[in-house]
Amino acid sequence: MKCKTLMLAVLGLGLVWATGCGKTDPTTPKPDPKKDEDHGHGTGPHEGVVFDFGGGKYHGEFKPSHSKKDATVWILGADEKTAAPIKVEKLKLVVSNTNPKIEIELLPTDKDKDGKASTFTGKDNGFGVEMEYKGTVTFTIDGKQYSGDFEEKPEPKKK
Repeated sequence: MKCKTLMLAVLGLGLVWATGCGKTDPTTPKPDPKKDEDHGHGTGPHEGVVFDFGGGKYHGEFKPSHSKKDATVWILGADEKTAAPIKVEKLKLVVSNTNPKIEIELLPTDKDKDGKASTFTGKDNGFGVEMEYKGTVTFTIDGKQYSGDFEEKPEPKKK
């Protein structure tokens, strides 16, 4: 009987030791709230909706012009304010909540001598409709694809 009790005690201590009594491993990285996909960005420097491109290295800002029937995406840095020119020929924009779905290429409008740009624009009659757009922007740099989802929200009603 004593042998069974001793074995159970040793097994119990072994389980406590293996699980660490609920303590966390100090080498385990803590979640970074800045990398949380659900964190809010607010309004961008061009009054558009800001969103992440995978991990926060780049951000995008989406803004349609209903009168021009076009949309512009600005590539921003990690600070969500500063232009971050990239060397790509185009961005792909897919707006998923329109019928039909809008799928267009956005072309650079501010390309420098090195072929880098931070402002990309494209036209589609669907942007003539005043609504909150939801979609995805993708581009590839040096074989790495970046993708970001955006969703415009209605402006809060003023009292």
